[in-house]
Amino acid sequence: MKGFTILIVEDDTMIGGLLQKILQREGYEVRWKKDGAGIWNELRHIDLVIMDIMLPGEDGYQLTQKIKNAGLNIPVLFLSARQDIDSKLQGLTLGEDYLVKPFDPRELLLRMQKMLNHTYGTFMQINHLYIDAERKKVFNGGFHQEVMFTATERKIFFYLYEHRDRILTKDHFFDYLWPLEERNQNIINVHIKKVRAKIDDNEGSIIQNIYGEGYRLNTCTKK
Repeated sequence: MKGFTILIVEDDTMIGGLLQKILQREGYEVRWKKDGAGIWNELRHIDLVIMDIMLPGEDGYQLTQKIKNAGLNIPVLFLSARQDIDSKLQGLTLGEDYLVKPFDPRELLLRMQKMLNHTYGTFMQINHLYIDAERKKVFNGGFHQEVMFTATERKIFFYLYEHRDRILTKDHFFDYLWPLEERNQNIINVHIKKVRAKIDDNEGSIIQNIYGEGYRLNTCTKK
């Protein structure tokens, strides 16, 4: 899924290259390391790690333990030729999932998607935005770029989102946000302008001004 960044830690060039092609074809951003030495500067940008066990230097178990000890909430999927139950149990204890090589790419992708959904929630994509309606969060172009709304801006955005592809009049906004206050029509325009600026929608293709009627959040926009 576009927007997620995956780190592959795999010393086998053929397997690492295959994984990279599979994931890039699915729209993931991919980073690949052949051992654990260079991963620490990468981790703050990573959403999921695909970890081999047999690696030069520290093995995959040791690296995963360090990731968890550092308090990083990054799911780890072990991808290993080891098929014995002890290896599987250790992997499932340290990480979130374990898949044996050789693997079917469809199974890998499904396991990854379930792990990402469990960790980050289910997102809807609108243009460059990723929207987590359950947690009321919006990400701009990637999951490390959360849009920092004020409380009012967040309410306005998700009010539009909950009624997406429908026109909301200014009276709708007043009834929802300020039912007992004097209705200064310009205040809605000001807040919408601020929301648009924060989601890089200055042209109003996502939050569209329907002249004489109100505003509409479009799920399909022209690029």
